[in-house]
Amino acid sequence: MVATRERWETESLLPRTPSSEQMLAFFGIPPYSPDALDTNIAKKRRRWNRLSNSGNEEGRKKAEEVLQLIQRISQAVKRGAEGEQGGGVEAEIPAEAFETLEQLWRILSEYLFADEYDDAIRVAREAVRRWQNPDAAAALAWVVSATVSSDGFASPALLAEGLQAAQVAVREQPGELRNWESAASLLVADNKITDAVAAIDQAERSTGGRVSAMLYVIKTRAMAAQDHIDEAMVAAVKAVSGAEPAKAAAIRSEVTDILVDAAAERLPIGSAADLTKFTELVGVAAWCSYGVPEAEDRVRAYRMWATNAGKRAFCGSDRMRSFLAVITGFISLPIHNYIRSKPAWQVFNEGQGKEATDAFFIVAAPAYVQKIHNLSLGLSFQRD
Repeated sequence: MVATRERWETESLLPRTPSSEQMLAFFGIPPYSPDALDTNIAKKRRRWNRLSNSGNEEGRKKAEEVLQLIQRISQAVKRGAEGEQGGGVEAEIPAEAFETLEQLWRILSEYLFADEYDDAIRVAREAVRRWQNPDAAAALAWVVSATVSSDGFASPALLAEGLQAAQVAVREQPGELRNWESAASLLVADNKITDAVAAIDQAERSTGGRVSAMLYVIKTRAMAAQDHIDEAMVAAVKAVSGAEPAKAAAIRSEVTDILVDAAAERLPIGSAADLTKFTELVGVAAWCSYGVPEAEDRVRAYRMWATNAGKRAFCGSDRMRSFLAVITGFISLPIHNYIRSKPAWQVFNEGQGKEATDAFFIVAAPAYVQKIHNLSLGLSFQRD
């Protein structure tokens, strides 16, 4: 049995001019506190983006409409955008009887839109039993992949069933990108990271280089999991560059999250080389986040630290500095400042657990520095 998502995650329709309360509720605020807004927006984008590669054209269009609605509402609640923000679609579950592949895909798409994952899996299994062909296997693999990728719980047995179906689909229909997306995402979910990367590489060969943005998202996640950060950054840029307009915000949001998570794991910065890699990683994440409110806001604090962590903070005696400046006519001041200063990242690392010096206070007092390091140092700029 698959866990049911919360109502706000599956909500796909708003009135033409929704109220502020309706727009916040669209992202689960309440019952969640406003602090969860960015996380909830990103989560909702991921779910509907996974549903946008259905084998049913109408299903794809409906999912894309919801993705566009999510972008409009996120711009309204995060950036104050005005105008008619509402719209979207409703799930319309047809009769379960299916004789054609088109009918099967429509039923599966509508069930997933309505959060009826168990019913979708049941119908897909029935198709596999009746048809015993790669079309049915591809449909089952997609349903299981969408279930797992949408943060729902999937038992090991269901995951294995989805992988088996995906293997049949890619073997018999190697030119269909959706099959490779299902296979790669399920391999990542099963923690078979190396196999997932191999599947994506094979997809590129099998499709003549037609790798989808979603496959590059999956590759970004896989490479980041293996700590292959250069490859993760390349895959993220390819994902954003190849994204369809309706899905671009969702793609940008997800790869930004992956890269920011990777940047967070590199804190605290321990060397100049670490700073260089951290700055590059955050720079790519910032580029990926463009135009996506929650992604821009998430990366902002990391950008500020990447900019300031290499700046030098004076660690010496102010009285001695003043004395030397006077007796040398200020000629020694630049040299003394440099000799008696350290990069901000080093001051931050060395100052923890000790009495706060002026240099440490200047570096560590900003709230964003403590936030990205998951620390609460009790410092503020209102010092006695």
